[in-house]
Amino acid sequence: ATRLRDFSSLYDVVKNERNKYVTSIQRAAQSLAESKERINILQNEIDILRNEVLQKDKILNKEHLEHTAAYNQRDTLRAEVNKCIAVYKDKQSNIDQQIAEISKLNTIINNIEKAMLKLKKEYEVAVEDRNYTGIQLIDRNDELCILYEKSNIQEEILKQGEIEYRRREEEIRMLKLRQVDLRRDVEATRKLQPKVPELQDEVERLMQEVEKERDLASNLSQALEDPSNEKRWRKLGGKDPDSEECGAKIRELDARLDDKKEQLLEKELILEEVTALSDRLRLQAAEGRMDTLELAKKVNDFQAKIKTVTRKMMATVSELSMYQALAMKLQQEKHEGELILEDARWRLDNDQPPTDDAEKEWFRMENEKLRAVEDRAYRLQRAAMSEVSGQPPQRTAAEQRPNAYIPDELGLPRPYGAHAPFKPTEIGSTMRHIRKPQPQTVVI
Repeated sequence: ATRLRDFSSLYDVVKNERNKYVTSIQRAAQSLAESKERINILQNEIDILRNEVLQKDKILNKEHLEHTAAYNQRDTLRAEVNKCIAVYKDKQSNIDQQIAEISKLNTIINNIEKAMLKLKKEYEVAVEDRNYTGIQLIDRNDELCILYEKSNIQEEILKQGEIEYRRREEEIRMLKLRQVDLRRDVEATRKLQPKVPELQDEVERLMQEVEKERDLASNLSQALEDPSNEKRWRKLGGKDPDSEECGAKIRELDARLDDKKEQLLEKELILEEVTALSDRLRLQAAEGRMDTLELAKKVNDFQAKIKTVTRKMMATVSELSMYQALAMKLQQEKHEGELILEDARWRLDNDQPPTDDAEKEWFRMENEKLRAVEDRAYRLQRAAMSEVSGQPPQRTAAEQRPNAYIPDELGLPRPYGAHAPFKPTEIGSTMRHIRKPQPQTVVI
């Protein structure tokens, strides 16, 4: 029994020690878990601080780059302002040169206008001479037409005279033939002299018949002249003029005949003069045709010269209008450039960008520079990761996981290698519904 109590007491002692050691083991395990969790938390904080340091370094580098870019932009803007001033001076010199050219062109245009006025006056004089010559030519043509008509009338009269002359010659020829026939009849009659008594009897018989016919005609005339024979006469109206009226009428007819003779003589004289004038004018017209042809050629030459000068003048006026439009456009560009330059100077004096486009361009250039810096840093980081992991870099949008840890011995980051641990997920809002596990005492 005593031995049993001893074993029982020893068992209780061993049991208590075992429980104490189990409790110590549990406490050590719990403290180890807490230490590991604390180490993980510290590691995460270190990573966060490292990331913050990297972000701050990036921000600092970015600010340095922005500062450098601002200096560069300032230098660029100064260079652009100097360039704008140089361009303005060049444009001003071009404008002065174009103004001088415009003055020169105005002088040329004035000279051309004077020459045009002179040519216009000469043209007007030539037109007046041409019109006067044309009027004279028309008058001479009218006179020539009248003379041609008179000449045609005279030629017609001459033709009629020639026809009458031929007819008279034909009558003379016929009379000559009649004379020959009569002579031949006379000769034949002379040959018939033995028949003269018979012919005398025939003549007496014919004379008697003639006397009878004369008596008959006398009786008929008496019967016609007999006023008692109402069938042989009829009464005519009017009255017979007396001797004084007949004498007055005869004198009037003689006066009219004398007038007609005088008119005939005058017309013959006029005809002779007109014939002489027509011959002279025909010669003058034949000679004046060459002068008219030369004058027409000169008029055509003057008209061609006037047309050529007019075309040149229109071309010069067109060029002048083009230069004037160009000068106005350049003047407007100059005015706009001056306004832009004044606005840029005022903006620079008030610490503002010279133009809205310059500000946008500056922001665009800065964004491009920042993007280039970020791309360069990202490429360097990806290259370092690929060197550490031994795998080619892959483009991803996921959050970067830690690929190294800092041991306690050296304090320098050491890469995990091919078997890197997973990054713990962030504690969500649902963790408040989960209780922390309480360690339970192990009873053996």
